[in-house]
This record gives sequence, C-alpha cells and structure tokens, in this order.
Amino acid sequence: MHQQVIIHQILILSFLAVIGVLAAKFRIITEEVKNSIAKLVFNVTLPLLIFSSVTKISLNSDVLRNSLFVFVGGAIMITLLFLSGELNRRILRLKGATGNVHVIHTMFGNVAFLGYPLFSALFPNGEGLFYAVIYHFTQDIFIWTLGIVLFQKGKNMKLKEKLIHLLNPNTIAFSVGLIWILIGIPLPSLIKEPLAGMGQTTIYLAMLYVGAILFEQPLKGIFAKSSVYLLGFTKMLAIPFLFLSILMFLKNHFGLVFTNEATMVLLMQGAMPCMTMIVVLARRFESDDVLATQNFFVTSLLSLITLPLIFESINFFYF
Repeated sequence: MHQQVIIHQILILSFLAVIGVLAAKFRIITEEVKNSIAKLVFNVTLPLLIFSSVTKISLNSDVLRNSLFVFVGGAIMITLLFLSGELNRRILRLKGATGNVHVIHTMFGNVAFLGYPLFSALFPNGEGLFYAVIYHFTQDIFIWTLGIVLFQKGKNMKLKEKLIHLLNPNTIAFSVGLIWILIGIPLPSLIKEPLAGMGQTTIYLAMLYVGAILFEQPLKGIFAKSSVYLLGFTKMLAIPFLFLSILMFLKNHFGLVFTNEATMVLLMQGAMPCMTMIVVLARRFESDDVLATQNFFVTSLLSLITLPLIFESINFFYF
C-alpha cells in the first residue's frame, strides 16, 4: 500500500510539472508570468500555507512526549543533513549559489505534499499526519532562518538588507502562527477555510513554475549533474540509515522507545526527496534555480525506490 501512495503522489507532481512544461511551450507562461508566479507564491500563497499548517498543531499530554521526540529528532536530523551537505559541497568543490542550493536541498525535503498524504494512508488514525506536521513545523524553523542565511551566503549584502530578507511574509506568517497556537484561540471556519484553501494552491503554482523551468532545460542535462546523485544518496539513504542506527542503539542499550508512528514519520520525513518550494525560493533570492529544479526532479524519481526501502528497513530492523 505504501508503495502505491508514494508512486501516486510523485505522479501527481509529475503531471502538474507537465502542465507547466506545456504552458511554457505554448507561451502561456512567459518569463514575465514565471516571475509573477514566483512572487505570488512567495508573498501570498506560501505564507498562508505556513500559517494554516502551523495553526493546525494542537499539543496535549497524550502525544507531548512523542511530539517532542519528533521535534528534537527532526532538528537533529536536519542538522546532520546540513553538515553532510556542507561536506559534499567541499568534496565536489561547489561554489557560490550552486553550493548553497546543494546544501539547502540536502536539508529540506518534500515533507508536506508527499509526506502528508503518505502518512495519512499509512496511519489512518491521524497520529502519523500529526507527527508529519510537527516535523514540517521543525523544518520551517530551519528554512526561514538558516535557509535564508544560506541563500544569501556569498552575496555582498549589508546587514540591513539581510534582515529585510529574513523578515519576509513567510517568517512573519510562521511567527504569527506560532503565537496563535500558544494563545490557543481557534480560528473561525469563515477565516480558516479560505486561508487554508488559498495556501493549498502553493503546490500547484510551484509545480507550474517548476515545469516552466524544466522546459528551458535539455532533458539530457537534467540527469548529467553528479552532485544530484550524491545529494540523493546522502539525503535519502545515508543520513536516514545513520539516524536509524542511533535509534536502535538507544533502544537496545537504554530502553528509549517511541511509538511506531512517531519513529516512522521522523525517519521517512528526513528521507523525503528535495523540497519543491526551494526551486521558487532559489529564483526569489537570485540563486541557482536551474540546479534546484534538477535536484527536485531526479530525487523525486529516485524516491520511488528509496522511500519503500527506508520503510521496509525500519519495519525489519527497529520494530
């Protein structure tokens, strides 16, 4: 079942990208339209998606321990991915924007569009989806802090300009959402539904943009970058298996055990293919959006093999 869900979601992404390719081919998405899509996503739909996702989180005593495990474990996982991305950058001698995108895409996976439906299907009781949102919450903290810093790395910017980039609609939406759940005031459905609905358009607009970028790239060139394959191996196999080994050590020697749902979500979220939105953000911050598109496309295909492998390995070695 899990293989069918994974394949289904990747096929949806692919179909949306094909629509973007066709729209670019027939000049419906021009360069001007493409830039407008990136601005619309960055300034409107993505902030709404972040806010609506964060405000869904409702911690209680029953799941607090496992939520904390996913939150802290997610932070450690992303830190390990960051360190491995930096190591790969040095090994491959990737410079400037190319190296920055490589590190950023190593850190951040497609944890929402691919992760949410996957865990909803694997764990119908809703607990898996809840922990998936917690991991997404953790990833957002890194994206809108360290991620933005990495996008600006190597640029000759004044401190004021860097702070302006850090204080953007997305960091504001994240902060407001965090404050909102701490206050504990539920959003009225009249407000919640349109905000969430418009936020959900992010993936569709982003995939149109990705398709338009793909149209500009020779098919042969998409698979030609060796850095993409090292990224895929590190992000989707090496670090998740390293983390699995750590959890097995803690379980066997210290009796530290968490629920199957929390453990599965943490490890598989860390093993997700490259994040779609990094392509749009790379464009927004004048980085290497071409490499970001190649990373996304190739790792999404590889995940058809790697995600089921991670799933079966967790079941075999840990549970």
